[in-house]
Amino acid sequence: MSNSKLLQRLQNAYQCCESCGMQYGIPREGSSTWWRSVCDVCGLENAVTETRDWGYLQRGITQLGVPGRF
Repeated sequence: MSNSKLLQRLQNAYQCCESCGMQYGIPREGSSTWWRSVCDVCGLENAVTETRDWGYLQRGITQLGVPGRF
């Protein structure tokens, strides 16, 4: 996947799986609600949660050279 396509997916993602969350985000403390659906980042069906539970995937967005939103 090209960097521009990945960046677009990270910025537009509402839900993501644990694998993508660990790779592109930072887990928040507390509890998260998980359900079975398609990850907005990798496109695989898996257990997902909202990207807010992973810091809106900001680490991955920053690594692609886009300044932070927060």
